Amino acid sequence: MLIGIAGTLGAGKGTVVEYLKAKGWTHYSASGYLREVIVGRGEAVNRDSYSKTSGEIRQVDPSGLVKILFDRILVDGATSAIIESLHDVGEARFIKAQGGILLAVDADLEVRYQRSIARGSEKDDVTLADFKRHIEREENGNGHHNIRAVIEMADYVIKNDGTLGSLHTQIDSFLRTL
Repeated sequence: MLIGIAGTLGAGKGTVVEYLKAKGWTHYSASGYLREVIVGRGEAVNRDSYSKTSGEIRQVDPSGLVKILFDRILVDGATSAIIESLHDVGEARFIKAQGGILLAVDADLEVRYQRSIARGSEKDDVTLADFKRHIEREENGNGHHNIRAVIEMADYVIKNDGTLGSLHTQIDSFLRTL
């Protein structure tokens, strides 16, 4: 079984992944792969470099980033795998073509910004204005990404504005649909 996870910035994709990993799923991270490439090039690790690098890959093949991770799944022989995080329609189509399921995670803007700041990764050291700029570029199709279009393709959407317990309940409901 293959699950592709898409979600808005700060919506809780990583928290969903951690819960699924605890249930035996194997995780393959698009951000993790991009970080490997960026560090290997000796570039600064920030949201702009992630966007630039993923854009270069998608320019060659719209599903290229997910294909790279899917090839890793095949090599590893993983039978219950998650690819996080889909940002483009080509990636979503590839997941579906492999018989995979698309899971989307979303939350309100203010909740997402506060979560991003609290997370404190190199990609999240931004002002609210910067956060909104990243949203425009990554979520609405005004760059190399179109997260909102991927969410519209999702087989299941989790609205993550509540507690961790509420999120776990929604994930369990999703898992029962598989």
